[in-house]
Amino acid sequence: MNLNREQCIFLQHVAELIRKAPEYGLLVTAGELYRTPEQQALHMKNGRSQTMHSQHLKRLAIDLNFFQQLPDGSLKLTYDGDGVRQLGAFWESLDPKANRWGGNWTSFKDTPHFERREQGKSSESGSSSFSMPQPTPGMMPLPQTKGDQRGAKLLNGTVGIRCQNVSYDVESVQRLLNLQEERIALTEPLQCDGKFGQKTLTALTAFQKTVLSQPEPSGTIAPGDSTLLALCALLPKQLNEILAAFIYLNAAEQALRVLTPLIVETMARYEINTPLRQAHFLAQIGHESGELQYRQEIASGVAYEKRRDLGNIQPGDGPQYKGRGLIQLTGRANYAEYSRTGGFKVNVEETPERLATDDQLCVDVAGWYWDRHGLNTFADRDELETITRRINGGLNGLDNRRRLLARAKVLLCA
Repeated sequence: MNLNREQCIFLQHVAELIRKAPEYGLLVTAGELYRTPEQQALHMKNGRSQTMHSQHLKRLAIDLNFFQQLPDGSLKLTYDGDGVRQLGAFWESLDPKANRWGGNWTSFKDTPHFERREQGKSSESGSSSFSMPQPTPGMMPLPQTKGDQRGAKLLNGTVGIRCQNVSYDVESVQRLLNLQEERIALTEPLQCDGKFGQKTLTALTAFQKTVLSQPEPSGTIAPGDSTLLALCALLPKQLNEILAAFIYLNAAEQALRVLTPLIVETMARYEINTPLRQAHFLAQIGHESGELQYRQEIASGVAYEKRRDLGNIQPGDGPQYKGRGLIQLTGRANYAEYSRTGGFKVNVEETPERLATDDQLCVDVAGWYWDRHGLNTFADRDELETITRRINGGLNGLDNRRRLLARAKVLLCA
């Protein structure tokens, strides 16, 4: 069967799907149908796809938006629930050999996605009979999200005209809108400067009108509202540099690109392997490193001179063994212990500067310290203050650690 015939059958099935949706209490608006190869390449770069073999390139896939009508007449965007699952089952029943619904994929869930596959060929995702490529380095699978609530608490206040417009919130919205570049026809990415101006307003209203089908876009976005949920639903499914950028808003792109894959590897190496453990780890190294801006302590280290509790017994030990690495390892004793027991067998007691200059050691030493002090146990209990004391010796920067932890929890569904 040629491609044109497949496309005709696909559109007929889409029409049946849309007609069926009201029976399950759903209203449907169109999302994305066709992608160019350039757009697909951008999806891969953004972590929203893992292959160039998407059915969208052949006009054999469509992403839909689902709404439930509330008692007050308003519409709530949903990507989960019995209605959506029933609709997914209906789609696959139309042609069990060819039709696939993203909500049944085993590697990750993409419930807005409906596609048709030519027999004998596979597409970008996996079901029970199709396998998904393994994640590339620098990506860590996220758990299945909790319904349609992912990212509901990403913002602390409302963003828009005559709103609070806290810089962190505005920058988060700008980054989310940049991920929608193709869908809202941005001529150039928004500058993520935390300032709500005309370009940000235009992009926001374009998203509300084009994607959410709001006839009169409000131009505002608030914690937990349909606009925020819709934007967050399309965040990368794996922890990569794009998702890390939402946790570390102050991080430079180069640092995110270089360090994020190493952070992922380190978390796997030291069994920081649940969303809650990862959120705590990311919050602590984020604070200690100034959100990946600093690999060593800014201060000279003179304050650590003659600190026997740190093993600094020789003249000059304070500056020589000042805080380095993403967790700011401090003191001759700690440097010596890492040299003896670290997985890479590098003598950083002799070359302490390597904890700052060597990318891998800079990240690994944070995981090593975390593991040596049993911090996974306290992360499992969600004990931020205990972890902070074990790392810092006190509660310095607790408010900022708490802020980073909250962002990481929201984005990792912890």
